[in-house]
Amino acid sequence: MKIANNKYMLKKLIADNSDWFSKGNKRFFNDSQYFFMYSGAGNRYLVRSTYAWSDMFGQPARLHYRINTITEKQDNPDILQVGSLLDDEFKTLDDVKNWLKQN
Repeated sequence: MKIANNKYMLKKLIADNSDWFSKGNKRFFNDSQYFFMYSGAGNRYLVRSTYAWSDMFGQPARLHYRINTITEKQDNPDILQVGSLLDDEFKTLDDVKNWLKQN
């Protein structure tokens, strides 16, 4: 299965979660870019390129990738929600794609 960024679904996710994607949140978490991707098993994920908290303890900020699950709202499955953050942290987008292929 080809792992690709789905721009249409990303626009829908942003529309369904406007507070989560607000400029204030983006600035607070120091997010750079968002991707809506599917795993090899067909699960949906939000992939974020971010500098979030990588500059702690005097370290220079570094770009890395984090993944959130995407769920459907319980009372309305047409609405997508940003779910929990996975523990894994990825150095490159290719690392993310490899993880998605396996999951």
